[in-house]
Amino acid sequence: MKFCNTDINKNTLYASMGVPEFWRFNGRVWRILELVDGAYVECDRSPTFGIIEKTDLFRFLEVAFIDEVAAEIDFRQWVRGQIQCPVEKVRSA
Repeated sequence: MKFCNTDINKNTLYASMGVPEFWRFNGRVWRILELVDGAYVECDRSPTFGIIEKTDLFRFLEVAFIDEVAAEIDFRQWVRGQIQCPVEKVRSA
């Protein structure tokens, strides 16, 4: 993740390098952009981290502004819960 403000058109630059996705956060809006046919389109879910929706990432980012350590711990626990074997999820239900 990179936080900066320049006059460079990052979408064009990243697309020319073949960057498959990147995320943008302007302090209010979180955007996940995926490279499709040479241009970036906004999506609700990261193609790289498909189990995590944009709203989940944003929620953890908000917590990280207050307490980075707590956010990281919560995020790791949440991810572990998401990637449990389906059989384990059925057993715990």
